[in-house]
Amino acid sequence: WSEIVRVTEAGGSDFGAVAVTDSGGRVWAAWQAFREGNYDILLARANADGSWNEPQTVSNSKANDWSPAIAADSKGRVYVAWDAYDRGNYDVQLYAAGETPERLTIASSDRFEGRPALVCDQNDRLWAAYEEGDEQWGKDYASTDGFRKVGLKSNPGFALYVNRTLRVKCLVDGQWQEPAGSLEEAFGDKLTRGKSVPRLAVDRKGGVWLLLRHHPLAGGAGEVWHSYALRYDGREWSDPLHLNNSSNLMDNRPALCPLEEGLLAVYSSDRRTSTASRHEDDLYVTLLETPDADEAELKDAVEPPPAKLPAVHPNEAEDVARLRGYRLNYGGKELRPLRGEFHRHTEYTAHRDQDGLLEDTWRYAQDAGKLDWMGNGDHDNGNGDEYMWWQIQKMTDLHFHPPYFVSAMTYERSLVYPNGHRNVMMPRRGIRPLPRGDMKGTPEEGTPDTKLLYAYLKHFGGMCASHTSATSMGTDWRDNDPEVEPVVEIYQGHRHNYEHLGAPRSPTAQTQIGGFEPAGFIWNALEKGYRLGFESSSDHVSTHMSYGIVFAEETSRPAIIAAFKQRHSYAATDNILLVVRCGDHLMGDEFETSQKPTLSIEAYGTAPIARVQIVRDNKYLDMSEPKTREVRRTFTDADAQPGKTSYYYVRIEQEDGNLAWASPMWITYKP
Repeated sequence: WSEIVRVTEAGGSDFGAVAVTDSGGRVWAAWQAFREGNYDILLARANADGSWNEPQTVSNSKANDWSPAIAADSKGRVYVAWDAYDRGNYDVQLYAAGETPERLTIASSDRFEGRPALVCDQNDRLWAAYEEGDEQWGKDYASTDGFRKVGLKSNPGFALYVNRTLRVKCLVDGQWQEPAGSLEEAFGDKLTRGKSVPRLAVDRKGGVWLLLRHHPLAGGAGEVWHSYALRYDGREWSDPLHLNNSSNLMDNRPALCPLEEGLLAVYSSDRRTSTASRHEDDLYVTLLETPDADEAELKDAVEPPPAKLPAVHPNEAEDVARLRGYRLNYGGKELRPLRGEFHRHTEYTAHRDQDGLLEDTWRYAQDAGKLDWMGNGDHDNGNGDEYMWWQIQKMTDLHFHPPYFVSAMTYERSLVYPNGHRNVMMPRRGIRPLPRGDMKGTPEEGTPDTKLLYAYLKHFGGMCASHTSATSMGTDWRDNDPEVEPVVEIYQGHRHNYEHLGAPRSPTAQTQIGGFEPAGFIWNALEKGYRLGFESSSDHVSTHMSYGIVFAEETSRPAIIAAFKQRHSYAATDNILLVVRCGDHLMGDEFETSQKPTLSIEAYGTAPIARVQIVRDNKYLDMSEPKTREVRRTFTDADAQPGKTSYYYVRIEQEDGNLAWASPMWITYKP
C-alpha cells in the first residue's frame, strides 16, 4: 500500500466520502465539507503519482449541501449528486464533470428529496435514486393527540420521518425519465413503512438493482431495520427480496459489486431484534441472482404536485436574525441568546420508527430548525451500548462548528416515576453514560441512583434537567441539587406544559400523554424551595415547537452549560425573544434588593402577544394584554414583604397560542 495522503487541510469537517474510478483508471472522490459557515460538496481527482489535485467545490448554493453520491460512465464523465437546502427544503442536484461541465436538477419539488444514489448502465445512461418525504419537513409537528389535546386542530408541518419512499430516475438525452414499471406497486404490501437509504447497481445482464432499508415490524417498535433488494428487468420491478442477516440501524449502506454470477451485496449486521438485543457488528454477503433483462422501458418522469401546505413560518428568517443579533450587558459581559435543545431522538432509540436517521436530526438542527446548538437525546446514547455511544459522539463532533453551530454532548437517562427521566449534558466528548443503579429510596431521603447521578455530573462538570415531570416518566421532586440540576424542561413539544394544573397547554388526567402524576408539576418543586430555571425540548417525533434558549458569553459547550447553571435561560414554543431583568440582575438570579422588586420585561413575539402574566410564589400577580408583537414594560411589586424571599417569573402568551416562560428570579426585599 502507498503512504496515506491527506487531501484536505481546512479546519472544517470533511466526511461522507464517496469514490469512483473513471474510464481512464483515475480515482475521483467527493465528500461533504464545512466551509465558510455551511456545508459544501467537494470533488477531487487522484494523480498518477499518488497526489491529489486541489479540491473543487461543485455545489453552488449558500445553504447546506448533504450526502454526496458519485458515478462514472465509459466516456470519461464523472457525476456527483447531493441534496441542497437552498430553497427551504431539500432538492437533489447533479454536477457532471468533463470537458464541458454541466449542472442539472434531479428533483426540486416542495417535498423532502435527499440522500441520492447514482449508477451508470451499460449504455452510459445515468440512473439516480433518492428519498422522497413530506412538505414542510421539520416544521411544527407533535403527536396527533398532543396537538388536539392542547386545542390545536392539526399539525401545520411534518416531523422528520412520517412519510418516506424512494424514487428512481434515468437521464436520457438530457431529460429525466423513470422506469415504466411502477416502483410503488412493487413495494406493495411487503414494504409499507418508510423506505430509506437507496443504493443502486447495474448487473452484467443490464438489470438495475435498488437496495433500501425498511422497518418490517408491526407498530415500528424495536429499532430494527432490514435491507431489501428489487431488480428492474426492463419492464417491471421484482418483488422485494429480503437480505438475510441484515438487521441493524436504519443507516446501514451495503456495498454492491457486479460479478459474472450475479450482484454481490456486502453489508453489516448486529443481528438485533431490538436495540437492546444487538450483538457485535459482523460482515455478511448475499449473492443476488441475475436473470436476463430486456432493454429498459422508460417514460417521462412524473413530478410531485405543487405544494399543498402553506409555509408554517413565512417570517422565520427575520425572527431568527433578530434573536441572533440581540445582545445584552450583564455584569460587564456581553451575552447572546443561543437557541437549541437536548432532547431529540433518532434511529438509535426511536421506539416507533418516526424519528429518522441520526443524520436527519443534525439536518433538522442546522436547516429546518435553524438552531444555534443541539444535543442528541437518545436513551443512554443507544441504551448504553459502547459502539453506538461512540458513533453518536463521533457524529456529534463532525457537526461541531462554532460560532456557527455547537453540537452538545448529551443523552437521556430514563428512570420511571418517582425518580424520573433526565436529560444530561456534558462539557466534552468521551464521557460514558452513567449506568442505572439503586432506584429505591424514599420521598424524605431521596433516591440513591439520583444522588449518584449528581455526583457523576459534579465530577465531570455536567448538568441535567428533569423532563415530562408530571407523567409516569416524571418525578415527585424527591431530589434536586441546584449545582448540577439547575433547570427543568417546563414544556415538551411531544406532550405538554408541566408548569401547573390549568396552565396553557398543561395536561389533565384525561388528556395527559404518558400517564398522569400531578405531584410532578413544577409549581410543586418551586414550592418546596427548589430553584429551577426553565427550558424546553422536543422528545420523540416533535419538531420546531420547543426551544431552550440560554444567554451565554460565547458559542461553546462549556458556555452553554455555564449559562444553564446560572439559570440564564427561558423556554419557548417559537422563535420568541424574552428578557426579564430586575436592576442589574437577569432572570435566573437570586439576590437582595433595598427597593421593592421592579421587573423590566422585554419581549418580541412571532405574532401579537395576547397576555403577559407575572407569577409570584405560585400565584398570578399581574396580567397585561398588549396585543402587539413588541412589549417593553416594567412592573413593581407594591405588596412585597420586607425580609421575605419570593420568586417571580414571566410567561407570555401569543394570539396564535405560542408561549414563552422566563426563568424565575429569587428576590429578597430588604429595605
